[in-house]
Amino acid sequence: MKASTTLTVRLSGAAEGKSLSAVLAPDNEGLPQGMLLSMSIKGKVLELVVSAGSPSASLSTILALLRDITLFQEVWLLSREKGGMARQHA
Repeated sequence: MKASTTLTVRLSGAAEGKSLSAVLAPDNEGLPQGMLLSMSIKGKVLELVVSAGSPSASLSTILALLRDITLFQEVWLLSREKGGMARQHA
């Protein structure tokens, strides 16, 4: 059985989308045999499609991507605050 899962992320702008896709790309190279991941940005929407040999493999990959996206969002928002992250550690 092959499973495909799509995750759509709405972004605040194109810069955020480019940064997020750059962050996600290295972690998703060298995927297991039979697993495919595609990312595309259309305006303020990032679409991730995971195809795998089983539903559990597809969903676990989506969950890992969601964790990465959540971490990115926290760092992205901190970096956009006045003073950036340097202020957080001062």
